[in-house]
Amino acid sequence: MQMKFFPGTTLPFDSKFCENSFFIISSLCAATGGITLSQLTEMTGLEGTTIQNWVKRGWVSKTIGKKYNERQIARILIISILRDSIQLEQIAKLMSYVNGSVDDMTDDIINEGELYNRLCTIIFSLDENKLSGESVKSAIRKHLADYKGPLPDSKERLFSALRVMVTAYIAAMIKRKSERLCNELLDDSTIQ
Repeated sequence: MQMKFFPGTTLPFDSKFCENSFFIISSLCAATGGITLSQLTEMTGLEGTTIQNWVKRGWVSKTIGKKYNERQIARILIISILRDSIQLEQIAKLMSYVNGSVDDMTDDIINEGELYNRLCTIIFSLDENKLSGESVKSAIRKHLADYKGPLPDSKERLFSALRVMVTAYIAAMIKRKSERLCNELLDDSTIQ
């Protein structure tokens, strides 16, 4: 049986945090005032240079005091989830579509920790054996029923962005599964 992790992390999945996947990270940030690059690389499995490059390119805001805050961590996790199936520049545009400028929270339609939570909750609610466009849309609608954004079109924008994100996650999941199956086949094969 394959171990399940919270999306974008190396943290083992725990069903009691399914609705609030970001709780562990936000609690850690609240207690420590943020996490260091080395802690972030340990938690995400990403290279430090990758994270620093995302900051340098303006996809993640700059750190203050060499610690990453909740907003930065959530954005890094979302980028990490999507990068296997969407080009990084497109992810940056998608995040801008949802929350405007990386350095300006006043144009956000959703807190990025909440965006990560909603993305994870939708992912966890999907039946891996019944993945269709309609099941994705239905799951997103269900998990956005209580969402009230700051703009008249916030809910529609968030729905559209989450549809892209969940579809990208599914595509990456299918790609990993096909690679695993191929490796198993080739490892077991007598083909030389």
